[in-house]
Amino acid sequence: MELNGIKTNLNLIGIAGVAGSGKDTFGRIIGDVFENSGGKVNYLSFATKLKAEVSEISKKLYDIDPTNCTRDEKNLIRPLLLAHGAIMRKKTQGQYWIEGVKNLIIENNINIITDVRFCEYECDEVDWIQSNGGIVVHITRFFEENGQRIYILPDNEYERRNDKILKSKANYSFSWPTNISKQKKYSEKFFKWLVKNYFEE
Repeated sequence: MELNGIKTNLNLIGIAGVAGSGKDTFGRIIGDVFENSGGKVNYLSFATKLKAEVSEISKKLYDIDPTNCTRDEKNLIRPLLLAHGAIMRKKTQGQYWIEGVKNLIIENNINIITDVRFCEYECDEVDWIQSNGGIVVHITRFFEENGQRIYILPDNEYERRNDKILKSKANYSFSWPTNISKQKKYSEKFFKWLVKNYFEE
C-alpha cells in the first residue's frame, strides 16, 4: 500500500480507551488523513455484531435500537450490551466478536477498529490485532477545571479490569483534551510517530 508515494505494510489500527475517551473521534480524524493522502479506509467495530444481535430484544423491551440510538439511549441499554458481550466472550474464550470482524478486513485498505476493549484471554482483541501486523492506540481523555486536568475514568467493571492492561500493551498511547479545537496537534504527533515507524521511502 502507498500513501503519498510512501509504502507501508500497515493496514490494521485498533483504538482503545474507556467510554467517552474519543475513540470514534480519533478514528475519523486519522481516517480523514489517510483518505486525503490517497488511501482507502474501512471503519470496523467489534460491537457492530453485538448491537445487531440484541437489536430485536432491545427494541421490544425498551423501544431502543442499539444500531441507531443516542448516547443517552445507549447508556440506558449498556448493561444489556455488556452482559451479552461478556457471555459470548466467555463461551468462546474471547473469540466470538473477533470472528465477527475477521472477514470484514479489506487487505488493501487501512482498517480502523474503534472499540478495542479487552485483553483477558489468550489472543484477545489487542493480541489478535498485533499478531496480524496491526497496531493498537490507547486514548485517555481529560477536561480542565480550575487549571487541573480531570481524567475520564473507567465506566464499568470490564473497563476497570482491562484499561490499564490495554494501555500497557498499546503500541502508542496519549491523553488529549475534551476541547475539540485543541485535538489536532495530538493526531499530528501520532502521524509523525506512525510515519517514522511504519512507513518507508
